[in-house]
Amino acid sequence: MNRGKITKFLEERLELEINSRNGIMIKSKWGLKFLGVVIFPKGRRLNKRNWNRSKERVQMKNISSYSGLVKQHSKKRIKEFSWTILEKLNQELG
Repeated sequence: MNRGKITKFLEERLELEINSRNGIMIKSKWGLKFLGVVIFPKGRRLNKRNWNRSKERVQMKNISSYSGLVKQHSKKRIKEFSWTILEKLNQELG
């Protein structure tokens, strides 16, 4: 599909307008960045900034919060995050 067909569909069927300044179109396989998460057709993951922030900020008192965040959005990175937690625990205890 080209931009003209998509714009026509949105205007006629859905009664929506695309802002000409901000209306970029990208392939879905590139992912859509939204609220710190990159959304793909088959899943989602935390963006790089939020991933690094969660690794830096995890402490004993907030492990469960950050673990839940990582488990919801980055299933492939759960093991890496677990190792980060172990490193933090060793630093705090030792």
